Amino acid sequence: MTNATTDFFEGLARRGHEPLLEKASGTLRFELTNGKRQERWLVSVDKGDIAISHRNEKADCTLRAPKELFDHVAAGETNAMAAVLRGAMAAEGNWELLVLFQRLFPGTPEAPSASRRQAVAAGGSGR
Repeated sequence: MTNATTDFFEGLARRGHEPLLEKASGTLRFELTNGKRQERWLVSVDKGDIAISHRNEKADCTLRAPKELFDHVAAGETNAMAAVLRGAMAAEGNWELLVLFQRLFPGTPEAPSASRRQAVAAGGSGR
């Protein structure tokens, strides 16, 4: 049985290279808890080249979250940075790497598109 988190990380692994991260290098560890069970994902980024594993290694940035919440992030239903800022998820280490990595999460459905924001800012309805 798959879930949004597994689909997200496996999708990154299949890509192998992510142009949005070509200026980034480092490691991110995601520690996801579900009761007493913990799931780990280690993402290594080297100028856009991505490798995914479940190793428990020291990372440049660590994000800790309940598994259920991260499933919502991976599905594009919750904004990761907003969840960190409100304390629902914890992040430590290299925040710049986390901010760059956030670009890979699907956008939240209620977020207005860039073209709509531009039209509204210019005085139009955006529709």
